[in-house]
Amino acid sequence: MANNLTALNTNDVTEYKLITVFENGIDTTLSINVPVLLIAILLTLIGVLIVKWLFGWSFKNFLVDEITLKDPYTGSTVKIKANKEDRKVAHKIWTELVTRKAAIPFEKNKDVIIEVYDSWHTLFQCVREQISLIPIEKMNGREKKDIEALIDISISVLNEGLRPHLTQWQAKFRAWYTAEKEVKPEKSPQEIQENYPHYEELVDDIILVNEKLISWADELKKLARA
Repeated sequence: MANNLTALNTNDVTEYKLITVFENGIDTTLSINVPVLLIAILLTLIGVLIVKWLFGWSFKNFLVDEITLKDPYTGSTVKIKANKEDRKVAHKIWTELVTRKAAIPFEKNKDVIIEVYDSWHTLFQCVREQISLIPIEKMNGREKKDIEALIDISISVLNEGLRPHLTQWQAKFRAWYTAEKEVKPEKSPQEIQENYPHYEELVDDIILVNEKLISWADELKKLARA
């Protein structure tokens, strides 16, 4: 004798026999009827979990976009899969760039060079702090490789862009500006800085650095919003 436990849809169109119980007076047999499609889905999920366990992969890595970032100084490129951690780091560094006088176009007749240097100095500190907070030791595989590439390019941009300019110009200009401001207190900062003996050369270099930082900010924005 067979007792069928069935599940019917609301329209009583299709009948699925999920569990069947057979009784012959001596033995009782329980039969579970699982659709082939459900078995295939379960096997696929098990396979993904095994791959993740063996290789440290995350299923989301198969779904995210791969973004190509270009170093504005060396021209070298790196491909990064835009996972959550990459986007978070990119957004933080991008924010630091565009909210300071770094990735904002330098205006020759309006911007004060001393303030630009102060902003660049703060940018260095903030980017280093953001990088130090990244839990690299908890990462592995492609995720670790990508985040390290992002960090390397970010540090390279600062070292190849800001550091050489500051080394060449900052100390000399600050000393001159401080002395000049004391003897001409009635003049505005913009008027004072225009009298710097190497003003045009200095400003041209600031604009060059500024353009490179804007370019890098655009690359980071592309990753942050992927």
